[in-house]
Amino acid sequence: MTLIPRASAPSLCLFSQKSRRAWCTLVFIVSSSISTSWVASAEPTASERATARSLAQEGYAALTAKDYAVAEDRFRRADELVHAPTLVMDRARALVGLGRFGDAYAAYQAVIAEEVPAKAPAVWKKARKAAEQEIEAIKPRVAWLTIRVTGPSEPHVELDGQPLPASSLGQRLPANPGERVISSSAEGFISKQVKRTLSEGGEATAELELLPEPKPEPVVVVTPPPPPDPVDQESERTGKRNRTLSYVAFGVAGAGLAVGATTGILWLKARSDINSDCGSLTCVASTDSEASRYEDQQQRYNTYGTLSAIGFGVGIAGAATGVALILLEPKTNNDEKPKVARVAPYFTGTSLGLHGAF
Repeated sequence: MTLIPRASAPSLCLFSQKSRRAWCTLVFIVSSSISTSWVASAEPTASERATARSLAQEGYAALTAKDYAVAEDRFRRADELVHAPTLVMDRARALVGLGRFGDAYAAYQAVIAEEVPAKAPAVWKKARKAAEQEIEAIKPRVAWLTIRVTGPSEPHVELDGQPLPASSLGQRLPANPGERVISSSAEGFISKQVKRTLSEGGEATAELELLPEPKPEPVVVVTPPPPPDPVDQESERTGKRNRTLSYVAFGVAGAGLAVGATTGILWLKARSDINSDCGSLTCVASTDSEASRYEDQQQRYNTYGTLSAIGFGVGIAGAATGVALILLEPKTNNDEKPKVARVAPYFTGTSLGLHGAF
């Protein structure tokens, strides 16, 4: 179908007599059908009419030359400007030539389903009858696809980038053979896309389950702690104990225990020497030299015993003093400079003790 005015038709009939008759007949049919469509629909502008005629002319030329891609484009654009069932019919034939049998089936169905008024041009009625015949010829080559979406209640679904109405979901839809891309999305759900390869006359199903989008992680706001209360700070500052003397007492206890242990070992050795020489702690000397040696051993024995007892006594007393100071030591102000106690043990040949300053 072409949108060329009848007055222009003779200039286009430049072929053989048979071709001119066919072409002129075609021009007459198009002019009649388009004139009726103009009356039935909103009045197109003069520019739209001129564009539609030009597109239809190019479409027929391309369809005759089997340039189906160009023919489909021109007929579709012409029908968008000025609708006529004959334009849809010829677009369906171009789609068949492209192997897009699913789209062609839908175009034929549109022609068949369109209500034709009783006063409509005869070419419209002929187009409907032709569509009923030609759709049967391509049915074995149409692929069929059923799309189901679970998850959202109102998903948006596209087939090869073209949106599908919600009513088509779950229905058996005509589709073009080959690889088809089905995508679905919905607010609050993760979008999904699947591919299906369809064969001529084959059946396929695409199941798309959309999962909810993960909830965003809660935002953790770290609030810095409030500044310390000056009253609490002062209380803590003045309430800290000074345990210097306790540590000194424990140091003295350690030193005393060390002296007690050392001299105790020496005391045991002196005792062993006396027992070895005399058989007991009492020796009877037969000569002056033996008497001098026995006396020296006895003196060492007594001295080490005394020192060991003193050392252990100091150690025990120091430990007890340290514990008592920890338990009974009063609180002190940190602002005051703590007193330093100095204590040192001393030992002579016959005495053991401590000296220092507090």
